[in-house]
Amino acid sequence: MLMSSSNKDKLSAKQQLAMLEFLAHSLKNGFSLAASIDMLPVLWPQERDLMLRLAKNLRQGHELSEELRQLGFSKTVVTQIMLAFHQGNLVECLQQLATLTRLKQQQLKKIAGQLSYPLVIAGMMVCLLLVMQELLANNFAGQQNHLGDWLFAGLGLLIVAGVAAFLWMLRLVQKLDYQSLQKLVRLPILGKVIKLYISYLLVYDIGLFLTSGFSLQQMCDYAIRQEAGSLQQIIASEVRADLLQGADLKELIRKNPFLPNSLLLILETGSTRADLGERCLLLGRSLFLELTEKIEKLVVNIQPVCFVLLGVSILGMYLKLLLPMYTMIQGF
Repeated sequence: MLMSSSNKDKLSAKQQLAMLEFLAHSLKNGFSLAASIDMLPVLWPQERDLMLRLAKNLRQGHELSEELRQLGFSKTVVTQIMLAFHQGNLVECLQQLATLTRLKQQQLKKIAGQLSYPLVIAGMMVCLLLVMQELLANNFAGQQNHLGDWLFAGLGLLIVAGVAAFLWMLRLVQKLDYQSLQKLVRLPILGKVIKLYISYLLVYDIGLFLTSGFSLQQMCDYAIRQEAGSLQQIIASEVRADLLQGADLKELIRKNPFLPNSLLLILETGSTRADLGERCLLLGRSLFLELTEKIEKLVVNIQPVCFVLLGVSILGMYLKLLLPMYTMIQGF
């Protein structure tokens, strides 16, 4: 956990993961949440002032959700923690969040690894192209064939647009509130993975509620009081509004794009709330495994796409260098 932070008031993604794992381990070994937080300044000397402020604010009666938001945790993660905290399932929730956070960081590292080799080749090609263009510029100053130039210009715009889109998606993934998730779901390829992630979060929360004895109305009333703008708060508001209008529960599940149809099969079993909760938790774990598998497939497909772009770059380089020579030869 001994890591430095680039922002003195917020924790980096690695530090958030370290904090989640430490709290889960500490609570699992019988320590209270207050005692666990009091140990953070000792175990985390680089962030001692930040952790001391956290412990002090909590002792003064500040809300845990507010303090976590100030540390940089997303609204959805904070809501997950607060729901589990009030339902007595905090240890399991922290373990699940730590697993998800670690998975996200591992996939980002894999993406960086997949991109490193194509980016090095692309950089070498650009350098080679610039050198050759400089050497041949005087000889082909009057050539009129600009097909290679147009191809390279289009490829450059495509790369700039791709980088901008990647940074935009990364910013939305870091926020993880309802508005960000709604935008990410509309993406052509990544959208299905984000939708599966949302389904996992909702099913897991429903399982926690049911195992704690909550009714559907109580779930909505409780979730609405959570972090404003979070996924759980917005979904609960929409579901409660539909319930007040007399909508059927099964119809609500079919209507909501973020709730999997597997919930319908669980509801048809007619079991007690505790049994339904356990089955929802089991469904949540299966959704998590499916989510992991889909993310792995996405990461594996990144490098082939990069090599296709490199192939187009090579074609553009040959056109840019050889077409002027071909035009000149035709003039003789």
